[in-house]
Amino acid sequence: MVIGAGVIGTALAAQLGSGGQRSGGERADGAVRVSLLDGGEPGAGTTAGSMAWINAHSKTPRHYHELAVSGMRAHAALVRATGPAAYADRGGGAAPRGPALRGPAARGPGSARGPGWYRPGGALRWASDGAPLDQLRRTVARLRDWGYAAEWIPVPRARELEPALRIEDAAQVAYFPDEAAVDPRPFVAHLLATARARGVHVRTGEAARVVAIDTAGGRVRGVRCAGGETVPADVAVCCAGWRTPAVAALAGAYVPLVPGDAPGSEAPTLLAHLRPDAAAGPPLTRMVLSPRLHARPLAGGRVYLEALDLNDEVDQHTPAAHVTALARELHARARDMLPALAGTARLADARVCTRPLPPDDNSIVGPHAEAEGLYTVVTHSGMTLSLRLGELVARELLTGRDAPELAPYRPSRFVRPSAP
Repeated sequence: MVIGAGVIGTALAAQLGSGGQRSGGERADGAVRVSLLDGGEPGAGTTAGSMAWINAHSKTPRHYHELAVSGMRAHAALVRATGPAAYADRGGGAAPRGPALRGPAARGPGSARGPGWYRPGGALRWASDGAPLDQLRRTVARLRDWGYAAEWIPVPRARELEPALRIEDAAQVAYFPDEAAVDPRPFVAHLLATARARGVHVRTGEAARVVAIDTAGGRVRGVRCAGGETVPADVAVCCAGWRTPAVAALAGAYVPLVPGDAPGSEAPTLLAHLRPDAAAGPPLTRMVLSPRLHARPLAGGRVYLEALDLNDEVDQHTPAAHVTALARELHARARDMLPALAGTARLADARVCTRPLPPDDNSIVGPHAEAEGLYTVVTHSGMTLSLRLGELVARELLTGRDAPELAPYRPSRFVRPSAP
């Protein structure tokens, strides 16, 4: 039983379907019946609002960086297995860089039924002076020391790579060629189609919302849904994103996340989309990050906008009028950085998205002592990590053997606060 049909839950369900596959290609012994439940539509929550930047750019410590790198490789492997249909806008693009991979992540369904999702091309990040430039220099030095593709390029080269950009002459530009982005909805649709093809029973909508986790004798026996149905289960895997603490608590388990409803919280993100008109200039083709604005291309020529400093001004209860005002500021910054695109563009889809953010920024993955059969997977950077976590968690659940890569991320590292 997988609870939550965001990118983590659908990736895991796709791996668990039909019994999953082990690293050598052999199937785990025994039939496995898998259900995927979500009270909304698949991929419609935080997943839909994600910047969906596939990277290991700022992941520390080293073990978390390496987990993210393996996530990047899993995405590249799925694209190779899927072929040209995986690319967003069917524009093709260069084949993902990096070594050839083996194992379950490299064996996708072979073709995509709907729109593609993958946008290679790397990421450009720049700064001109002060703390942002110091931070960028430290990041590039650390990544290069860890063997990650990171290079300094001249401003004219950056303008050549991304003609839509206006970038100051004094900027120092770093290029991360192995990074990419995905379009969340077609990516989740692809994973969902894979899960269904592998025998996963998918139930969504209000009637499928999990309202209770039944336990007996200290172990999970099933879940109850808002529609009144009780679904038997030996294992319940909570992949409910920022709602994970509440869902895990249904079985008496403790999972801490940074709260999204507190002023100044790091969990909420303000985002907006631009819809350029038909006469706009050259399209944005890759992730671009300046000290004042992050932007990335979306389907149909749209552009995703986010600014880290504006995130500090929102929470889950920010009035709509203030969200709109802040989105206009995003638009103003876009007119400065992407003048031909943003000058006549329409602002759309301005909203606050709550990220599932563990207190130490690292993933929370593993079983709970409070209830045998309860397992949690929750993380920031879910797009990057989804395929690799799906593979590792499925292997643990199907074989009963711990994955060494997941040892640093167990829920047991957090201690439940004592009652006052």
